[in-house]
Amino acid sequence: MAAVLAVDAKELACVMIPIADTHLLLPNVTIAEILPWRRIKPLENGPKWCLGLLGWRGETVPVIQFESLNGRSESVAGTRSRCLLIMNRARRANGREFYGLVATGLPRIVHLTDDDIANQSVRLGPAEVAALHVGTETAVVPNLSFIEEQLSTLP
Repeated sequence: MAAVLAVDAKELACVMIPIADTHLLLPNVTIAEILPWRRIKPLENGPKWCLGLLGWRGETVPVIQFESLNGRSESVAGTRSRCLLIMNRARRANGREFYGLVATGLPRIVHLTDDDIANQSVRLGPAEVAALHVGTETAVVPNLSFIEEQLSTLP
């Protein structure tokens, strides 16, 4: 009798977040909540990438625009549908525990295996660590350390 080998398929639950011209790909544990677009209080003398502050569950949460933080000048402001993602910080020292991220549409959960992704050879911005093909779509993996370092500079 031949032995049957079981292959342990390892999956990672991730979220594809639509932004201006691509998607961000993050593990789903990085997202605390997804909210419809809300009014954001402007942050005086703040950087262009910080759209302002949002009140959320008794916290004051800075809201960032990834494209601007990554050095792109285009804005997602306008008629596109948007939502806000409340992000859990990877490092909670020196600062707020959460921050907001602007998306141009609703994020969706994907379950990935090694076979589902392929590296893409492109020039990365300072807020990116990898560019990937996920199935037929492109996505970037954000550099959470860089993002959180930038957040620590906010007043």
